[in-house]
Amino acid sequence: MLSLVSVHKSFQPSRSLGLEIASIWRRRKEGQAGRVQAVKGLDLAVRDGEVLGLVGESGSGKSTLGRLMCGLYRPDQGQVLFRERDLWTLDKKEMKGFRAQVQLMFQDPASSLNPRLTAGQALSEGLIVHGIGSRASRGEKVIRLMEEVGLSPELSRRYPHQFSGGQRQRLCLARALSLDPALLIADEPASALDVSIQAQIINLLLDLKAQRGLTMVLISHDLALVCLMADRLAVMYGGLLMEVFPRPMLGQVDHHPYVKALWASVDSTSRSGLILDGEPPDPQNPPPGCPFQPRCPEAGDACRQKPPPMVPAGPGRSCACHMRV
Repeated sequence: MLSLVSVHKSFQPSRSLGLEIASIWRRRKEGQAGRVQAVKGLDLAVRDGEVLGLVGESGSGKSTLGRLMCGLYRPDQGQVLFRERDLWTLDKKEMKGFRAQVQLMFQDPASSLNPRLTAGQALSEGLIVHGIGSRASRGEKVIRLMEEVGLSPELSRRYPHQFSGGQRQRLCLARALSLDPALLIADEPASALDVSIQAQIINLLLDLKAQRGLTMVLISHDLALVCLMADRLAVMYGGLLMEVFPRPMLGQVDHHPYVKALWASVDSTSRSGLILDGEPPDPQNPPPGCPFQPRCPEAGDACRQKPPPMVPAGPGRSCACHMRV
């Protein structure tokens, strides 16, 4: 359904005047670009009907990748292909159609909702923009959407601040579903919720996938949560993919050391015993070679010299590790 081909994305961080002058001086002296490299030459495909779990620590580039997928960010290099068409070659009408087909649930439901719009108005907004239905039919659809995500239609006149965290997340989900998308990208859909509410949201997403036949990309730092839903897992670190594999393979193969560490953190029966030291890499000043090498217990000379290529490592599995080529 959707493919990313050699996609790069970087950002110029905002700075104070003093830091900006220091950065300019350092770039002149050391030849550094000073930009934050969020995604670095990444290749990934989302298949029709699957749930793809995108996992990694904070700062690994997951949310940036999600926004590239739905066209909120334009890649510096590479292509984003939706049904084999380059997203950024579409004309205005075609792009509008694409935006109806691919919807994003933002990481923070509170800040993604307009505080001046009631729940009903928020759910109607997309329908109005895309010219779908009459005023009466839009009102009926708002009621159906709220019921579908477990919200009482009586709440449609409330404003976002009058909802709980779980209710706001349900409202954001209903808004994303209002245009009947083919692909739903859910960015940390349960990270700010209580455990019991997390389970409700995950069960709701599973039910909606079965009922609507949705293709989904589930973005999270929580490997255990993603495993409840995903058909395939894609693990990111430092703006690169470390490994992509079917979920049943988890813990059954010789994974990338980073995947081993993630798995050991959630599986009490794991024998890897790998506990990571240090912090994720600074995206503005990344280490040479593989971004994981400063924390990797298996790192060798090759790991410190160049990033490892993503190569096939079995049926449906790819891995980027010099020690496993």
